[in-house]
Amino acid sequence: MSIRKKIFLGCTVVAFILFLAGVTIAFEMQRIRSSVSIVVAENVKSMNAANNMQRLFYNQNMILLDYVSTKSDSALSAFNADILSYNAAYDDAKSRITLKGEQQVLDSLNICYLKYIKIANYIIKPARDDRKYLYTHYYNELHDSYEDVSKFIGKLFLMNQKEVEGNSLLMNDNYYRMIMPAIIAILTCIILIFLLNYFIYIYFISPMVKIVKGVNAFTETRVPYNVNIDTKDEISALNNEVKKLTELTKKYEKEN
Repeated sequence: MSIRKKIFLGCTVVAFILFLAGVTIAFEMQRIRSSVSIVVAENVKSMNAANNMQRLFYNQNMILLDYVSTKSDSALSAFNADILSYNAAYDDAKSRITLKGEQQVLDSLNICYLKYIKIANYIIKPARDDRKYLYTHYYNELHDSYEDVSKFIGKLFLMNQKEVEGNSLLMNDNYYRMIMPAIIAILTCIILIFLLNYFIYIYFISPMVKIVKGVNAFTETRVPYNVNIDTKDEISALNNEVKKLTELTKKYEKEN
């Protein structure tokens, strides 16, 4: 293998290592971004669950008011169906806990909701006997309980919303900030291989090629060796020694 090929191979290996390092960094940053995206997706699902709970809870309250007025069995069935749907949404939110303090909010929400259902049952049972005054009796307590449940649902939604916004901004900012070393490493390796090859060719390969051509011309046709290399380094010293050698050879041949 020629020196040029060996040097080129060495530069290629160095460049490949740098390139591989850059690709690895980029891959790792993408993996981090994906993991953050998963967390953000869970937060979004928690927001949807909270939004669903708020909608179902509002429906329950409206259906309860309707039942007090109409004592309709269909209203009571719809109320009970909404309770089941609400509980499913609550379980969904509980299965997606990712934030500090989210468990406490859900526990407090559940306590307030159970209190609301308890008061609702105080109203529903007497309402069947047409004792509407009990609704008036429990109105303030029911309203306060409704507000408490809504407050915790809203808090759950805002917690996840704030986390989504923060993670999204942080993810984009950090991704482009962390990806820069990978881009720089890849660009550096490309520039490095070209620069190394350029300087090696100019200061090493090209002078050596001239020396070889000059020696070949001298040995084949006895053309005077007249290669000029003014690099003031080992190559230049080698060229001067070759000049001396060819001159001595020529002198020796004349004498004999």
